[in-house]
Amino acid sequence: MIILDEILNILKPLGYNIYPFGTEKIENCIIYNLIPISSNKIIEENRLEITVISLDMETGLKIVEKIKQELITLGDKPLTNNILTINLNGGGSLENLETNTFHFKAFFNVKSRYRKENDNG
Repeated sequence: MIILDEILNILKPLGYNIYPFGTEKIENCIIYNLIPISSNKIIEENRLEITVISLDMETGLKIVEKIKQELITLGDKPLTNNILTINLNGGGSLENLETNTFHFKAFFNVKSRYRKENDNG
């Protein structure tokens, strides 16, 4: 998926391991899931679910803030040529007492240009 690759390329420089869906590792990391919401062959909308797992609360909050700074768009300025807007649309947090980790959720609405996988333009 083209927009997922673009989002991951934006998040990789933050310096944390990034996993789809989940991980059993106990470390500071970013988990993602991209869920299609709508598409009309011009514009598509996806829900990007981010979970930050951290070893302490302060680090987790800082990672979430860095993600927001990198992804959320301002006004009509697109994030990339394909990603038109990204807005934060919810989130939450919890502590996992079994692993002694903190989990921070952030849900983003991502509007992008519709592109077929084999579309090079």
